Amino acid sequence: MSTPAGRIIATICFAEVLSMTAFSGFAALLPVLAPEFGLNNSQAGLISGTVLGGYMAGVPFLGSMTDRVDARRVYAVAAIIAASGALGFSLFASGFWSALLCQALIGVGLAGTYIPGMKALTDRVEGPWQSRGAAIYGAVFGAGTSGSLILCGAIAGTFGWRFAFLMASAGPLLASAIVVFALKPSIPQPAARRALLDFRPVLRNAAVRPYLFATAAHSWEIHATRAWLVAFLTFAAGLRGGADSAPGSVALTAALIILLGPIASVSGNEFALRFGRARMMTIGATVSAIMSCAIGFLAGSPWIGLLVFAVVHMYFVGIDAGTMTAGVVNAAEPAHRGATMALYSLLGFGTGFISPAVFGAVLDLAGGRGELMAWGLAFASLGVVALMGVIPARMLAKRGRKNRDEHPSGGY
Repeated sequence: MSTPAGRIIATICFAEVLSMTAFSGFAALLPVLAPEFGLNNSQAGLISGTVLGGYMAGVPFLGSMTDRVDARRVYAVAAIIAASGALGFSLFASGFWSALLCQALIGVGLAGTYIPGMKALTDRVEGPWQSRGAAIYGAVFGAGTSGSLILCGAIAGTFGWRFAFLMASAGPLLASAIVVFALKPSIPQPAARRALLDFRPVLRNAAVRPYLFATAAHSWEIHATRAWLVAFLTFAAGLRGGADSAPGSVALTAALIILLGPIASVSGNEFALRFGRARMMTIGATVSAIMSCAIGFLAGSPWIGLLVFAVVHMYFVGIDAGTMTAGVVNAAEPAHRGATMALYSLLGFGTGFISPAVFGAVLDLAGGRGELMAWGLAFASLGVVALMGVIPARMLAKRGRKNRDEHPSGGY
């Protein structure tokens, strides 16, 4: 008897959260680590983004590998790599280069747990629950981000940042044990043998291409927002005399705000099932871009008002994430699903690798972390790119209209 879809989704999503315990460690502790490591804003942004740089380096191989071998095996190896990055922070990190290396290892580990985890899910769940499960899994990424912020911030506030990374290293190993022992083996059967890094079948799929462009614009905004939110709220609190070098309380506030991302992602996918993916992707890109252009300039506004604005902003930043993830899974050819998800996440996380560093560079050029105008311009730089997500959403709408004209009884 097959395992119920709900249990499979819950198991893999729980493992996903555990696998990410070190993912936001540097972002949570940036106000402490930047002065301790002697980092300027550009360097801090580069380190924040390097977790996604490591992801980019690993996901073409590790994601595509799941079209050939059981995703559980890839997951187990990658979890060890992620844990080693967290341990490196705890035991050895002392400056820019060592932090960069540790972040890269965490990123490579993420590449081998996130996409293989989704592949493990979609290989074991069929029908309507496959789309819903993919959206939930993508949304849980935000929960993992928040969980990492809370864990690292809270532990560092009491026991120090090195102990926080030590505890974070246990999460990926626990996740690996869950995936390996709780899921039954599933050996993929590709339709045709191809080179490991041959993404041509993916790019030839016209139904997939709009999602590839859309995730690039979306990820530019969401990953930089997550990477710099703690530092931004620390600056805003400082304007009111409430800044504190201990990262716990501000990290907790940021984590609760980021936790809106999964709710937005799941609800956005449900809205998309009713109103259409292209429409939800257009709304998400437009509203989040406008709010990104405004939020940095509001740092000096009343604290409650700023937090409410940040919550609404984060909701619209994440509202199209599940829509795009479920859409690309549905559009992918089954034999190339692993490669499709690998390329999809490579483009998305690739822009997410660059954007935190660009954000930090804008901060430096505009006067540094102590200037309100600098924060306003840095966030506005995210909004300009996010707005480009409207273009692939319109491409998707046009394709939907064409398909309805050609197949009036089939829908789209």
